[in-house]
Amino acid sequence: MVTENELLLARVEDCISACSGNYLITGTNFLDIYQQSTVIEYLKKRSEVKYELYGGFDDSERKIAVFLPDYANGVDYIKENPDLSLIVALKITKDSFSTLSHRDYLGAVMGLGIKREAVGDILVSDSGCAMAVIRSVAAYIKENLVSVGRGSVKAEISDTFESFVSNSTFETKRCYVSSMRLDGVVSAAFSLSRSTAADKIRRGEVLMNGVVMTKSDVKVPFGAKLVIHGSGKVIVDEDAGVTKKGRQAFLIKKY
Repeated sequence: MVTENELLLARVEDCISACSGNYLITGTNFLDIYQQSTVIEYLKKRSEVKYELYGGFDDSERKIAVFLPDYANGVDYIKENPDLSLIVALKITKDSFSTLSHRDYLGAVMGLGIKREAVGDILVSDSGCAMAVIRSVAAYIKENLVSVGRGSVKAEISDTFESFVSNSTFETKRCYVSSMRLDGVVSAAFSLSRSTAADKIRRGEVLMNGVVMTKSDVKVPFGAKLVIHGSGKVIVDEDAGVTKKGRQAFLIKKY
């Protein structure tokens, strides 16, 4: 029986072949953080393959794997030539009286028959939301999405992701550890016992900068993004110095 990972990697190989054979920018559908980690690990063995993970918005969680021919110098090339991008921003403006959530918007789009893998991050604001979507489905959503919940909405397509702002909030927290080992940082940042943090790392449930970590003694750099499935994500934001007792202090942003 073919596994989900095998299907994903077969799709990756199709993208690589189409990119090299047709000299075109190709890409997968949107990948969650675990799928991204699988792709990263797989492509470590393929040094000849030029690719990037791209989700449109800054700090996107869901991203596509974009495969690039020699003439494209990375995602910057796509941003400079937005008509070549495989994903676009869909700006959805709501009426003035409805209160709508991330789940409401996603549910309405999926109610149109759009698969989850065709939709990336959704940034909710007071006026509506912006979502990253695969270009091939954008026009269909624009024409057919007229209501979300009990509210009325209007969708517009944009090639740029730069002007959208989210209402998403984060908690700032100061943490203390004896060293910046992964198990200690995860324990402090997610309010877990050290043993629970180590168990989650050993089971492959912790990702750092999109890569599954399985060793507790890995050093966590400042600026790293840590994710535990079902427990949210944190950014190890900045070095807050060393206490008189020699413990490392650091600030996190917990989403």
